[in-house]
Amino acid sequence: MYGKAGMGKTTLALAFVKGVLDFGGHVIYINSEPSSPVDRLEQLKGERFEEFANRITLLLPKSFDEQSTIVQDIEMYLKEDTRLVVMDTLTRLYRTVLEDRKTNYVVHRELNRQLGILKGLARYNDVGIIILNQVRAKMSESYAIEPVASSIMDYWSDYVLCIRDGKRVGERIVERLVPEGDTSREYLYLTAQGFSSEEPEEKQ
Repeated sequence: MYGKAGMGKTTLALAFVKGVLDFGGHVIYINSEPSSPVDRLEQLKGERFEEFANRITLLLPKSFDEQSTIVQDIEMYLKEDTRLVVMDTLTRLYRTVLEDRKTNYVVHRELNRQLGILKGLARYNDVGIIILNQVRAKMSESYAIEPVASSIMDYWSDYVLCIRDGKRVGERIVERLVPEGDTSREYLYLTAQGFSSEEPEEKQ
């Protein structure tokens, strides 16, 4: 899932987290972003974090090496009822270690390895994986964006979603780009309670 900052990627991922928690499942949330998802999740759940803390494992890597270690050891954090792993975002720390062609080859290979581990986790442990990704400007097109490390991400992903601005206030267009075929597009509205399929009424 990718899109510019402020599009609601984290909020959409937390909607899945809320769903798993509501059904009594366990979630592993790997957060490399400087802001914590806890306040937003409390808002969506309508509960204090302490009330469901035993059903969510929150991991906070501070470097790409730490992220690598967490992903390598991800099965250590699995519980019998783990149903979802969220990475928010996979490529933030990856971008901090990109330097030159020689170094970048090693970094690309490590990112590829992390995604392979997560794909194996999904396949053999019946766990859903949601990966949030940053974007960068396309060099060949003005005002166009593309996901970071798009070729690596696309190779491992069963589904690719792009979130972008709509024309109305708070409107977001969520578009499924992979699998190919009929484009799947949904118009959602970002609110304090999360995403809604109904446009909020304008305040008088």
